[in-house]
Amino acid sequence: MAVAFVRDRLGRGDKVVYLFDGDDAAFLVSRLERLDPGFEAAMASGQFEVRRARDAYIPDGCFEADRMLTLLREEHDRARAQGYSGLSVTGEMPDAVCELPGGEQLGAYEARIAGDIDAPSYSVLCQYDHGLLGAGVLSDVIEAHAVDASPELAAIGRDGELAAARDRDRDALRLAGELDFGCAQTVWEVLDASFHGPLRLDLADLSYVDVAGMRALRGHKGQRLTISPASDAVRRLLALLAWDTDPEIELLETG
Repeated sequence: MAVAFVRDRLGRGDKVVYLFDGDDAAFLVSRLERLDPGFEAAMASGQFEVRRARDAYIPDGCFEADRMLTLLREEHDRARAQGYSGLSVTGEMPDAVCELPGGEQLGAYEARIAGDIDAPSYSVLCQYDHGLLGAGVLSDVIEAHAVDASPELAAIGRDGELAAARDRDRDALRLAGELDFGCAQTVWEVLDASFHGPLRLDLADLSYVDVAGMRALRGHKGQRLTISPASDAVRRLLALLAWDTDPEIELLETG
């Protein structure tokens, strides 16, 4: 999902910063460039940067929500001043945060991060290793968002560059990244097993989808689908497959 996020935000003209929790940033950069040669040019121009996550989140051995939010605001203002359409940040949260002073602020930080800069020119994708977070911290982090990465969706996240979550406010299944032949079977199996009756899909963040991927969204024959919103890639295939004329599929222009 992070790769799709970076690719999409670069495409719309944002300054993109990747906060990497590791010692070998060169490995991450080489992996990204193998996945998409366009990342190399973005790094050369300064539009895309990879930085150490620990330097941002815990520069002095403790986590402070206010300090991190200030850093993001300053980066956003700097990106706009440099002529970018906005700022997008994806950060791998260091595992050590939970054990350090201030780690208890993570839930409050996540609750504040989206509204701290209320502008379409700002977006943040936080990456957490659920296996290393305490149950209490994980619960607080999830509760801070209107989305829920429920257990039955875990299988989708293991295939390719696709992630799934439930949007609790809109009662929708949100898919983000790339839905292609490689993960289509898994998506179909998850939908067939866990989603019965009318299904609402949020496909705004699908940067790529092929025919196999679209067909996987029909988990049950005759299941009514509402798609809102949809990315350009989804809209193109909807027309190609004549789904825009299917009475069991409704495409809403707005969410």
